[in-house]
Amino acid sequence: MQKEQLLELRNKIVQSTQDIALRGEGSATERLQVLLNIVRSGGASLEVLSKAYELAQSLEGDDDKLSALLDVLYEVDAKLGEADEQPAEETPHGEAHHEQESHEQNASFEQQSNDHE
Repeated sequence: MQKEQLLELRNKIVQSTQDIALRGEGSATERLQVLLNIVRSGGASLEVLSKAYELAQSLEGDDDKLSALLDVLYEVDAKLGEADEQPAEETPHGEAHHEQESHEQNASFEQQSNDHE
């Protein structure tokens, strides 16, 4: 098989899987995992990430919900990191700025978690 044919087949599979997971058949947990797998395979869109967040929010039990929300957050952060990747000389504040932002986001998340306890 040619690479182009495999890529075309892959895109069809991703689209079909995404359509089913977004449409709403099956458990929220299974659909969430499918959407996260789509994101990890490079098929991230705002629609997919938003639906993953919505499904994570709908889970029963704080432990399951927290774990799912963190999974979605990780994928969103990964996509933000990909979007922000620039050579250091083009970044106005350099890499230290990104590290500072990351530390500030983590501190903010930890504070929010502590506030809910």
